[in-house]
Amino acid sequence: MSEWINSTIAAIGGGAVVLIGILTVFKGVFVKLFEAGIEASFEKNFEKFKNKLYRTTKAYEILLDREMRFYGRLESIVAELVPLMHDLLYHLKNEGELNRDLQGEEFRECLIRYCQLVINLKNETLIHESYVPREIMQIFDNLVRRMQDDVKLWSNGERSLRDGKHNKIEYQQYEAVIEEVFILLAFGQAAIRRRLGGLSGEIDNRNWPLGRQ
Repeated sequence: MSEWINSTIAAIGGGAVVLIGILTVFKGVFVKLFEAGIEASFEKNFEKFKNKLYRTTKAYEILLDREMRFYGRLESIVAELVPLMHDLLYHLKNEGELNRDLQGEEFRECLIRYCQLVINLKNETLIHESYVPREIMQIFDNLVRRMQDDVKLWSNGERSLRDGKHNKIEYQQYEAVIEEVFILLAFGQAAIRRRLGGLSGEIDNRNWPLGRQ
């Protein structure tokens, strides 16, 4: 009886040793498979992250490039517009009977160029509307509408010059129009400086409406 018990225990003990050995082997295999799966998953997710980061960065670069292009083109328009409006008012004023024809011709040339600048500015705002912060674009949309509305007034001035009716020209009205345009330009330039300051990190515009959402 004791021999049977001893042999049974020995058999069980030997089986346990074999089982432990098998489990040990499978444990190493499972660990390797698990590590390989984790590594593959990490590499796959990391690659997705890199692709997403690249697309996001590329898209932001395109948006920023278009926005900066608008500011650059706007700068050249404003640089010509400011002295042109001074010239309009200058040629509108009566310089004497002998200079009437020349005065009218110079004013007409300035007015034609003014209308061209209105068209250029309008085109630039339409082209870049999707790339520029809404608050900035709204200022220049208002500027375009203001300038378009003023074309009729300037045209009336040109007609008065042509007909020699200088006494019919209300110069204060034209001065007020110029001042309104310059105020809008000042608001626009201040908004752009604020935006660029925020992009460069010099200005914290997180709580300012011109920070891109």
